[in-house]
This record gives sequence, C-alpha cells and structure tokens, in this order.
Amino acid sequence: MNNGLKALLIAASTIITCIIVSLGFRMAKEAGAIGNHVVEELYQYRSAVEERDFMKYDGAVVYGSDVVNLMKKELSETAGGFVVTVKGNKSSYSYEDRSGVEKTEDAKHAEYIVPTSKYAGKVVRNKNGVIVEIVFTKKE
Repeated sequence: MNNGLKALLIAASTIITCIIVSLGFRMAKEAGAIGNHVVEELYQYRSAVEERDFMKYDGAVVYGSDVVNLMKKELSETAGGFVVTVKGNKSSYSYEDRSGVEKTEDAKHAEYIVPTSKYAGKVVRNKNGVIVEIVFTKKE
C-alpha cells in the first residue's frame, strides 16, 4: 500500500469515528430529554394520586357527615397548611386542626354541622398549585 492510500484510510476512519461519536452525544442528549419528560409525568401522576382524596370533593355535593369525617381524617392534631372552611347561611367557620371538630358534632354549639344537610365542595389551591383549603357551602 502506498502512502496516499494509507492517508485516505486514516482520513476515512477519522471521519467515521467523528460521526459515531457525534451520534452518541446526540443520542445521550435525547435520552436525557426523554428522561426529564418521564420524571415530570411521574411527578404529576404522584401529585394526582396524593390529592385524589381531596379532589373528589371539588364540585361535589356531600352530606354534613362527610364533611365532619373529612375533618377528622385529614386535619392534623396541630395547625398545618391545610384548612377546611364550612359556610352556612349566615356563618363561616374555618378549621386548621382537630381542636374544633368536636364542636361540629355537638348540637349545642353554633358550629354544629347537621349530618343530613348538603354541602357543595370547592378545592382552593395556592399560586404553586398546592391544595390549601376545601370550602364547603351549605345548600338550601
């Protein structure tokens, strides 16, 4: 083999190597973009699964007993970032923890929620899309 043919083979193999390396980098970049998209979708799915207990009240008409059971189940012992607001005919009460839930079950208190009365639920989110409040409005 003469020197010209050897130089041509070296040049061709260098070009083929550069093409293979650039394809590898392009595929790695695409794989990263696909991975980011999948992670974002999984995060959205996880959020939907975590919020399903709250979202079932959005736009739904429920009984007063359901409202009280929600407060017992979801409100923590200490005040947190989540609030349940119950609006009656002329009154409105907000609950951040379980301390006021007992009043909703005692007919002697003004905060009493009649178990058979109907309430329309509405989920309220903050600017970051996190559920911060569920508002129940008494239906006539």
